Amino acid sequence: MMKAFIASLAMFGFLVGQDNPQIVRTSYLKAKQGHVAKLEKGLKDHTDRFHQSFDHTINTWQVVAGKRTGQYLRSTRHQGWADFDAYQDLPGDPEHWQRAVAPHVESLGGNEYWRFLPDYSYNPPQTTPKMFTVWFVQYKAGQWSKHRDAVLKIIQARKDNNSDHQSAAYAKAVGGKGRVYAFLIPMDGWSDLNPKKMSLFDMLEKTFGEGEGSNILGSRSEAVEKVESEVILFRPDLSTSEIE
Repeated sequence: MMKAFIASLAMFGFLVGQDNPQIVRTSYLKAKQGHVAKLEKGLKDHTDRFHQSFDHTINTWQVVAGKRTGQYLRSTRHQGWADFDAYQDLPGDPEHWQRAVAPHVESLGGNEYWRFLPDYSYNPPQTTPKMFTVWFVQYKAGQWSKHRDAVLKIIQARKDNNSDHQSAAYAKAVGGKGRVYAFLIPMDGWSDLNPKKMSLFDMLEKTFGEGEGSNILGSRSEAVEKVESEVILFRPDLSTSEIE
């Protein structure tokens, strides 16, 4: 059995090359005031009818922390650009959306396309987590290499110190503001936000030497223009079911 989006293909950890990027399309939607229950009913009905095949996989997440708290995030599975060219709605899909979902939507965000970055991910999850903390990082123009080098050193330090940390990295390919990364950290619950036994700073110091923890983290911060975060909760009831 395979669970769409994260568990599809070889799950999050499948091997990809730069010549065959794996892309996820996402969009946010916000319910009208007093229409949450009706919107969820419409989303469930629509997903059950039109998104129960591998080619029409949709995952739904509810934002539970951050400026979009209360909104919903709909995402496709990992796929290539050509798959988006080949995609076709099932008959009746647009009409049903307009009838069952659209009347309860206050706003629908534009589509954004994100490219999975295996080289900047660390021990990414192999099953769909209950929650994700998502860090959106916009780096300064001309500072990409500084940001990249810091991220790679952080990954090396985690490897050297056998960290159980998990993260999946994405770069925005198109849609919205540019120079944005998303780092997704899986969680089983809020208690996962408690401090770890060994801090990232200590790992960097142990791997690269005294004083390098501050240098590396400082270099990363200097390259960053803006950081935002949110927590999203997986909604299996509003998502594609497991596919045999």
